[in-house]
Amino acid sequence: METETIFLGKASTNGFTKNENRLCTTDRFVWKLRDIVADNPSQIEEYLTRKKIFLLDNQKLEENNSLLSLLPEPWLLKDVRKAAERIIQAIRNKEKIVIFGDYDVDGTTSCAMLSQFFNEINYPVEIYIPDRILEGYGLNVTGLRKLAQNNVKVVVTVDNGISAIDACAEAIQLGMDVIITDHHDIPPVLPSAFAILNPKQTDCLFPYRMLAGVGVAFYLMVAMRTLLREQGQNCVVNLKSFLDFVAIGTIADMAPLTGVNHILCKVGLEVLLQNIQQKKRIGLFELLKCAGWKENSKVDSVDIGFKIGPRLNAAGRLGNALRSVELMCTNDVVLAQEMALHLHQENAERQTLEKAFTQEAIDQVKQGTELPDALVLHQEDWHPGVVGLVATRVLDKFYRPVLVFGTIDGKLKGSGRSTHSFNLFAVLNEVRNEFISFGGHYHAVGLTLLPEKLPWLKEYLAQKANELIDSHDKIPPLFIDGVLPLSHLNISFLKRLEELEPYGIENPRARWFVGPLTVAHVKRMGKDFSHGHAKLLVLEEGCEFWITAFGLADVFEEFLATGIEVQLVVEAKLSSWNGRLTSDIRVIDYAPVIYTS
Repeated sequence: METETIFLGKASTNGFTKNENRLCTTDRFVWKLRDIVADNPSQIEEYLTRKKIFLLDNQKLEENNSLLSLLPEPWLLKDVRKAAERIIQAIRNKEKIVIFGDYDVDGTTSCAMLSQFFNEINYPVEIYIPDRILEGYGLNVTGLRKLAQNNVKVVVTVDNGISAIDACAEAIQLGMDVIITDHHDIPPVLPSAFAILNPKQTDCLFPYRMLAGVGVAFYLMVAMRTLLREQGQNCVVNLKSFLDFVAIGTIADMAPLTGVNHILCKVGLEVLLQNIQQKKRIGLFELLKCAGWKENSKVDSVDIGFKIGPRLNAAGRLGNALRSVELMCTNDVVLAQEMALHLHQENAERQTLEKAFTQEAIDQVKQGTELPDALVLHQEDWHPGVVGLVATRVLDKFYRPVLVFGTIDGKLKGSGRSTHSFNLFAVLNEVRNEFISFGGHYHAVGLTLLPEKLPWLKEYLAQKANELIDSHDKIPPLFIDGVLPLSHLNISFLKRLEELEPYGIENPRARWFVGPLTVAHVKRMGKDFSHGHAKLLVLEEGCEFWITAFGLADVFEEFLATGIEVQLVVEAKLSSWNGRLTSDIRVIDYAPVIYTS
């Protein structure tokens, strides 16, 4: 007999079909198997070894060596020597230097990191972050003119600048040297800057192209310290101590956690915990406490993504992003507590706006008679600091490329998010001259355009989506690492999987195909049973296992009532309960099973 999937119950929740991988397609996901991993020690070891090699870009860590020894030299990054030499010259000549940041976490961590570095070499610099509403994103003419009035001679951008053609031309007229450190995709024409540090440049020899903005800024710091030492200065700055900023910015910006980023973030999370425990990052410690983090527990990528990141971002979304920089840099306990609470409250306000705007956006989509291949949504009062989050929620709901716009000063300012197979940046880059401003990555863009161009944009994006997106790409893929029995997801195995952390983009937590299983008991949990969260008791070959299903109580109560077996995709991680380690297994997706001869 072979196991296959069949239709059960309501098509909107339980329908599925077999796909080419002999797994299935539900209404929620297309299950795709990466590896075949059986309950076999040699296969498990091979799987773990392969993953470690992949995460280190095929480099081998020699015994007793630090992970940091695998990092490439800074001099491979185009223009890094030229940039470092110009900054050192500015220090010697006592010229004013400004760090020109961005208002997201990648930008604010870069600002905090460089500010701390310059303080440690006794040459304080100013931080400038543009106003999201009045100036918009990135290096701009208005901001540069303000800086020129204060006799600023060197401007170092972080996480922005690669598309700032007009601003760099203005800087030349104002007698300023602009050093761009950025990681966004390269436009057809580069700005006339003094130096451009971006590993995505075609003639850049740096072996890893996917650094976050804070990673590029970190390499500039490495080059500066090296040159200062070569020139006989006693520069004793411990650069490793700054890797917590790199980890926060990289993870929050959803950069891939492979290769150089994997190394920087793995070490950076260790440094973050040390700095918090030693009270060197009082602001981040207080921010974590506001977010419900338990003191003396570890800090992982989930804490960055759901606790630290959103609260640091809240300042730049709704107010002044400099508050996030000040929080990360302060040594004043009382001030840190006040600022952390303020950012926590701003994040709550952001959540309220996001929820309301998202519902309005979903309602707009549902007004149509059928779901289009791409979505372009606009409402006058949608806040520009929240449209990116709304785009993400709409993508999660409908899985179509989406652009979401609000109106500022008579212009449409928006953000876009895309599916796994549709290169939104490339599609819009073909017509970038139609926009007032444009930039981004494969799956995420930001843009500004005139209102009269909106109908054209809707038609253009729908046409490109229709041409480029196949029907099977309209359901998100659910990648499965392997097939395992639940009995193998034990504490010993999960400890081995922890070696692969930090988890995130391109290094997700492993997901496993398990089953067939019998649902023996469904226990709803939480204060409000209507949320549908449940603990499930399932049977596998006569053995009992407890697993968690969020929002799926109704579904598994149906399985319990009918007695139909189920196959699952699950995640598993270590959890601590009353001081004891346990296996925490969570359902990601499900499908019923029948047997046919």
